[in-house]
Amino acid sequence: MKIAALKPKFTIMKKVLYLFVLLSCFSLRAYCQGNGAVLQNIVSKLKTLSTDHIIEKAYLHFDKPYYAAGDTMYFKAYVTLGERHDLSKVSGILYVELITPQNTIANSIKLQLIDGVGWGDFTLPNTLTKGNYRVRAYTRYMENDPEYFFDQIFPIGSINNSNVAESSASAPQNSKADIQFFPEGGDMITNLVSRIAFKAIGSNGLGINVKGVIFDNTNAVVSKFSSTHLGMGAFYFEPQEGKTYKAKVTYADGSQNTVDLPKQQPEGIVLAVKDTLDKMSIEIRCNKAYLKDNLNKEVNLVVYSGGMVTNVNTKLDDTNIGMDVPNKNFVSGIVRVTLFSQSGEPISERLLFLQNPDLLNLAVTSNKTTYKNREKVQLSVNAKNSAGMASIGHFSVSVIDEGKVPVDENSENTILTDLLLTGELKGYVEQPNYYFNKGNKQSDLDILMLTQGYRRFSWKKLLDSNYPAFTYHPESAFKVTGQAKMADGSPLATKPILLRAASPSTFNSNIFTEETDAEGKFKFENLIFSDTANLIIQPEISKNKNTNSIIVDGEDPKPVISNNTMPGTAGDVNSTMQVYLDNIRQSQYYNNSVVLKNIKVFENKKALYKTTALSGAGNADQLIRGDEIRDFVTLADALNGRLHGSYISNGVAYLNSARTISVGVVTPEPMLVVLDGVTTSINLNDINPGIVENVELLTNQNASIYGVRGAFGVLVITTKQISSLSPDKVIAKGVVQFKRNGFYKAREFYSPEYENTNLTGQADLRATITWKPELITDKDGNMSFEYYNGDGHGNYRLVIEGIDDKGNIGRQVYRYKVE
Repeated sequence: MKIAALKPKFTIMKKVLYLFVLLSCFSLRAYCQGNGAVLQNIVSKLKTLSTDHIIEKAYLHFDKPYYAAGDTMYFKAYVTLGERHDLSKVSGILYVELITPQNTIANSIKLQLIDGVGWGDFTLPNTLTKGNYRVRAYTRYMENDPEYFFDQIFPIGSINNSNVAESSASAPQNSKADIQFFPEGGDMITNLVSRIAFKAIGSNGLGINVKGVIFDNTNAVVSKFSSTHLGMGAFYFEPQEGKTYKAKVTYADGSQNTVDLPKQQPEGIVLAVKDTLDKMSIEIRCNKAYLKDNLNKEVNLVVYSGGMVTNVNTKLDDTNIGMDVPNKNFVSGIVRVTLFSQSGEPISERLLFLQNPDLLNLAVTSNKTTYKNREKVQLSVNAKNSAGMASIGHFSVSVIDEGKVPVDENSENTILTDLLLTGELKGYVEQPNYYFNKGNKQSDLDILMLTQGYRRFSWKKLLDSNYPAFTYHPESAFKVTGQAKMADGSPLATKPILLRAASPSTFNSNIFTEETDAEGKFKFENLIFSDTANLIIQPEISKNKNTNSIIVDGEDPKPVISNNTMPGTAGDVNSTMQVYLDNIRQSQYYNNSVVLKNIKVFENKKALYKTTALSGAGNADQLIRGDEIRDFVTLADALNGRLHGSYISNGVAYLNSARTISVGVVTPEPMLVVLDGVTTSINLNDINPGIVENVELLTNQNASIYGVRGAFGVLVITTKQISSLSPDKVIAKGVVQFKRNGFYKAREFYSPEYENTNLTGQADLRATITWKPELITDKDGNMSFEYYNGDGHGNYRLVIEGIDDKGNIGRQVYRYKVE
């Protein structure tokens, strides 16, 4: 393959390289010229990194960019493996946490990943204090490199209180505006024209517009500059021998400052790179002093991106060596171009972002372009890859009423920004989606590459083999470990241990058996269960009568919560979502106090009774004893009409006043059901009242011990079997009972169905019109879905995101009008 010559802009002589493309036999594909030992070592190290340190990434697609107390946050998780965004089949558990402004975990769930996808939600209590919260998501395998955790800030407003949750550390604040200069390739070289990028930030940590002049030590002005986007810009400059340079900077607020430019090097070599649609134009430039000292020495160029490397080995016999590398060799994303010396020392580097036409094409069509309120919308989507072939993949769809949820599209975090851009750069990237919106300048994205650092690896650590082996292994399912001991304290060695659940439905009545090792340790793996399971471990009684104790290990500790703040974060988040909050205030449901109506506190029966409630006996709003309901066929029948301020529907218990608002539309929220101390989703129609010792109703403060999970009331059911256990949960000698949290069962998004669009009554002021967390295209790349509009008029905005079975990613925004 011939590499075209570049026309030199600032030099007269130039060597032109011809690059021949070869494919190596290992998974890290390499395009090479020459067989230098240095290049072979570099490619070998990259191969080791690609195979031994393969990374997982997590991205979460949310139904909205911000929320309010009382909302439900819906999200879809995509977990990828490797640098080509293949959906991970390695990890089976994703930990998702809602983190408060004080860096504490408000809620935590475990999602089951099947082929790299899963979905869930967080219910935000009406009493939640407004502030900047975070959602963190990770797999156990990702703990090897926590920089790849999903970690995003979400403003959560509130109309219920005026207090702001104070953060343990506020967003970075500088005492004054600041500016930094970044020569392309790393250094400013004497008598060598180079591109100098700069970035100016204000006291809030965000980009600020600047302009200024460059002057030398004789006070002569030699260049001018001005920012083009978010305080960033670039200019060309040639430093002269024996001179020093300063920049006189004028910031947007009128303040001024004088700063030193980077010190010029008397001799050196740098890279200049430019993306020109279908190719990367690369120049290796050096000044005459450097060429004289390094004439005919080898230089090695490495172009790396997405697990693919292009190598060029040549001799330095000119001040300018140019080449073109076809973009089609790489996928969209960050490209790292590095120049190595003959000894293998990295001497110049440049980042470039390629936007190739390799993303999924998601064509959205609707049965209409304009609808009425409450009218049914029928949509279809066709997914094709860059070759025009049907794409089979997993997708999620959110539709919002833009009149209620204004969106700053430039500042959005999307599947494209996270997987292609911000996930690979160090530091905060302001307005990440700006660089993917049509009509914005490619040059702004290129300047971002000149000012941000690369995250994936450092050459020094890589070439010195200082990357330790991963210590955290992927989890496909849950495990339970521990140790069994004899009466004399010695290990119960090489003996069978049994694991079962207190509720037969947890494992479908299965009993698991494992044998202890020489130290009495045991491990049960590949366990799958939902909600919170009440588990029992015991020795095989007939064979191990002398077992004295079993110690069950706790769950692995959670990773340390870093103080991840974001520049420019508003102290009062309500000010950033006034339209959204005003719409909640206007809701007739809220005005009628449907949600905030106080629940009557019923008489507590203080008599001692057996309970599995966390708060113990005597702390319930209402107690119903088993002998009061034993003659009913189902527990649902027994409790319906008997529980104060509550009702039972299809075997699910609800408080009359426990509902959430999605900007006006009230959705009933079920009580948390705790069966024998274990959170469960069991239907009350499936419980025989004859086995029930008692039922306790907990609301408000009495339910607060269950945290956000108890926000809509708690129904504690204690059976006669469990109530007979001793308080320490030791069932018998050597038998132990314990709890483990299982996979979270996502709630189905509530969307009303209107057969008659002219219905009167309660207003439908939904902000999120529909949320479809899992849509799969068929063999022809097609999928379809339908839903009903709300009462809002104006633009409705649909966002679809997803990944196909080849690792191709895509995103599409579609709008229609409701009149």
